[in-house]
Amino acid sequence: MIRKLLVANRGEIARRIFRTCDQLGIATVAVYSHADRDAPHVREAREAIYIGPAESRDSYLRIEKILEAVRRTGADAIHPGYGFLAETADFAEACEARGLIFVGPRADAIRAMASKIEARKIAKRAGVPVVPSEGFPLLVKAAAGGGGKGMRRVDRAEDLESARAEAAREAEAAFGDGTLLIERYLERARHIEVQIFGDLHGNVVHLFERECSVQRRHQKIIEESPAPNLSPDVRGALCEAALRIAREIGYSSAGTVEFLVTPAGEFFFLEVNTRIQVEHPVTEMVLGFDLVRMQIEVAEGRALPALELEPRGHAIEARLYAEDPANGFLPSTGKILAWRAPQGVRVESGIERETEVGIHYDPLLAKIIAHANSRAKAIRKLRWALERTLVHGVTMNREFLTRVLDHPDFAAGSVHTDFAITYERDRSAEAVAKTALDAYRDARRQATRAVLPHVPSGYRNNPFQPAPPRAQVISCDEGHIRVEIDGAQYSFDVSEDASRHWIGDFSFARESRYPSEEGAASEESASSPMPGKVLRILVEPNGEVQPGDPLVILEAMKMEQTVRAHAAGIVDAVLVKPGQVVAPGETLVHVRSKGESK
Repeated sequence: MIRKLLVANRGEIARRIFRTCDQLGIATVAVYSHADRDAPHVREAREAIYIGPAESRDSYLRIEKILEAVRRTGADAIHPGYGFLAETADFAEACEARGLIFVGPRADAIRAMASKIEARKIAKRAGVPVVPSEGFPLLVKAAAGGGGKGMRRVDRAEDLESARAEAAREAEAAFGDGTLLIERYLERARHIEVQIFGDLHGNVVHLFERECSVQRRHQKIIEESPAPNLSPDVRGALCEAALRIAREIGYSSAGTVEFLVTPAGEFFFLEVNTRIQVEHPVTEMVLGFDLVRMQIEVAEGRALPALELEPRGHAIEARLYAEDPANGFLPSTGKILAWRAPQGVRVESGIERETEVGIHYDPLLAKIIAHANSRAKAIRKLRWALERTLVHGVTMNREFLTRVLDHPDFAAGSVHTDFAITYERDRSAEAVAKTALDAYRDARRQATRAVLPHVPSGYRNNPFQPAPPRAQVISCDEGHIRVEIDGAQYSFDVSEDASRHWIGDFSFARESRYPSEEGAASEESASSPMPGKVLRILVEPNGEVQPGDPLVILEAMKMEQTVRAHAAGIVDAVLVKPGQVVAPGETLVHVRSKGESK
């Protein structure tokens, strides 16, 4: 039996695994990079070992460092969580070679599915249809890894080469492997996956399906189980196809077989994820199982017990990301100033107050999971929970998630992978929030003023009578205010950092006492749309550019973003260099018009 387990991962999945280990009486070990030295998962483990600087993007992928942490702590088992390392056969083999228990599938099963190209061959051998490889639109995708990295849709032949280059770079950066696969892009198809589970004695079962069609940048953001409006025949065929593939490779532990399902009910194999998935909680909620516990028990050599496979009710998960949906879902970084998880639902998070969200890792903040006896009630419960989730310090996608839940197509269970909504930030309550913020700042200044503290704020000793304040303060404490505005009462949480005030769902730039430099904004020819690291510079001084020409490629949270020229001109100066970390709004390249002198 496992005595001490090291989790070779970070964030919410590490905390999730630690929780099950605590219930089983298994001691835990965390690993951490420089950026994560104060992260919650580090403090929650019994022991924690440093494995590398944040500047090294593969800190959590360094097998030799992780194995050294095992040696130092005397751990006898490793759980890789999810992510690229969990699907690296060399890592599973290295564990086995050292007599360690690897909580996951055997190395040969991981290797069989590690390449999507080889996985297609195995699926064909098992008699499962695969996505065709010809005809536009096409999808260029990384042969290794997942999470939407290294993936580009191509609608025209003339765009294929640039898409291949971009996808290969992103795949190489994320997975260390730039090999690509090209498949037909099936429009209006549903993304449905089947949870499989096997033991070391040849037993394998399916644990039904999950609907994962709501995505952005080819990455899932809302998942649910059971899949709505799926006929019993298609459900049965999907689950049977998943079992055929699992038996073909002798699968053990938790895994997921992913499919695309067309409007006509045809389905095609996509890939096998040889690990536990981000969205595994929805399956746990409808079946009442602890999949991590099952993984550990199977890794210890136990046979799968007789399982009562009868889904109960409906579960939906929403992924809360540090990103800006109004700006192309670009990632957001910063320190978490306030975090309040909702009550009455399941919450898996990797953050708490003071957690630093940086550029090096995935921007997932938390997963909010609701379970009810019907899909409609689960949607209502999840929406209620999201409304009561508070995050200050980074821009998040919460409002976008509630818009999706409110959409009639989602309510009807008729979404697909092309589903998208037009999103603009709801600013209808912004004026109220700004009025409350002004009242909060006045009240706090008054409360903390050392000189003449009893004189009202704004007092004048001449006959001038200022307009009465719009907001009447009912109560005000540090970090919270309750006000009455135009006959209505409002409560707001308030936070601030060096650059912004955060109140309720809004943030406002701090007002400087000093004016900004005249004309500074007009000189920013090309600025960074997000925090990130400069990967490549595509122009040189004195070079000519046209609107839309690429200037600089940035990378943040393993996602590429190309900064392009807005107007024709001459490159006057390149202000950054490869490897440099830049802030949002920082000037990267200055372009002058052709008639403008230096």
